[in-house]
Amino acid sequence: MPSASHAHDMVANRGPRWAVFACIRQDEATAEYADTADAAERLRERFQDARYYQVSVYPPQGGVDLAALGRDRAAAERNLRDKTAVLRAGVLRALEDGRAEAEVARTADVDRMTVRKWAGK
Repeated sequence: MPSASHAHDMVANRGPRWAVFACIRQDEATAEYADTADAAERLRERFQDARYYQVSVYPPQGGVDLAALGRDRAAAERNLRDKTAVLRAGVLRALEDGRAEAEVARTADVDRMTVRKWAGK
């Protein structure tokens, strides 16, 4: 669970999303994002059912610049592709060095079937 300060930061940085905040116990809180008011309401109910306290729902903040959000997403996708390519090369090198698929998968935090796919199996 995030610390109370992390949960407060999530609420502050919610942008065009709804945020639902709740205290779990002293110095421990959680926050989750929702895309719609209905989803935020379901989160609020789930937090209350879990007996969290000080449950608060925060509406979206600021305007929505879809062009900027689209650019951010495209940049994140490029970054993910680049990072995945580097990881794949590292996985293949580890396999070439004789490391076991399961060990490589566990260490790289990827599914073993992904390791096998990258290895062409």
